[in-house]
Amino acid sequence: MKKKLLGLTMAVILAAGLVGCGSGDSQQASGSGTAENAAEAPQPEAAENAGETETSADASAGGEINTADITLAYVPTTMNNPFWSAMMGGITAQMEAKGMDPATQLVTVDADSDQATMNNYVYDLINQGVDAIILAPMDCTAVTEALQACADANIPVINVDTAVDRTDLVVSVIASDNYGAGVQCAEDMMKKLEKGSKIYVMNQPSGSACVQREQGFLDTAGDYFQILGTSDTSGDTATTLPVAEDAITADKDIAGFFCINDMAALGCVQACAAAGRDDIVVYGVDGNPDFMGYVGDGSATGSSAQQPSVIGGNAVDAALAYLAGETVEAEIVVPVTLITQDNIADFDVSDWQ
Repeated sequence: MKKKLLGLTMAVILAAGLVGCGSGDSQQASGSGTAENAAEAPQPEAAENAGETETSADASAGGEINTADITLAYVPTTMNNPFWSAMMGGITAQMEAKGMDPATQLVTVDADSDQATMNNYVYDLINQGVDAIILAPMDCTAVTEALQACADANIPVINVDTAVDRTDLVVSVIASDNYGAGVQCAEDMMKKLEKGSKIYVMNQPSGSACVQREQGFLDTAGDYFQILGTSDTSGDTATTLPVAEDAITADKDIAGFFCINDMAALGCVQACAAAGRDDIVVYGVDGNPDFMGYVGDGSATGSSAQQPSVIGGNAVDAALAYLAGETVEAEIVVPVTLITQDNIADFDVSDWQ
């Protein structure tokens, strides 16, 4: 059980849109079902009188549905990632709370971080006749054709973690407060470092969630820091490590790293350790349990923690509510909380928050 609640989910309308990204590596998680031969699946035929998926404003008056008759599909970017496994845990737990059996009523697929593969899986799921799809895109633009196919087949899509470009084709976008994560890291770093301190940023422009995190950091820090450089390391530890090593070698006065996720931050932690620089602050985003040990021993400074299981549970609620004809919020933000060595004892960091 968590030692401290991170806060209730907030439903708000965001001017900039909702985005998210989770990273990390783990054993592949197995789903409750599979979409067979999805890579070769043909695109589904459009349903008669099909149109765009209804938004919450267009939903009809609420009614009742028999949850025993509902089949949901979970389509994350990859299942070889603890973030997505944690989200699936939230999905299955909430399904069980609603009297559903995930073993027979949840179909999961693994796109292995490839949008074309994901699209083919979605076509297969449509042909299988699932009732609703919970989806996190790999490519926010290239997923559009699959979303349109769902709309044509009148199958609602709940968009989680990273907002798609065509939000008019999804019922709801449910994501972490990624901009707020960047804000939290900047505010804490400004408390620990003097004005004018030299820092380096590890970003990932291809991920809208990562862009939001970086923007939150930069907007909050303003001209407080001297930014030595910014590199796209794709949120990957192995890619980040040599970049961080070069940054430390190039300027002995470097004082900190801000990274768009914990796996990139781990690369910076490793670079600092190799250089014997325990004076450099390192911030990440995710709250990855594998990274929390470094925060606990002071090797890393902090991480703005997400709640993937909460996102998953909310997605199930949104899907069932929509199928019942109830109003569903078009955008739902799940709070994040900065975990540092100062407050880590208040959390159960053996798992995602």
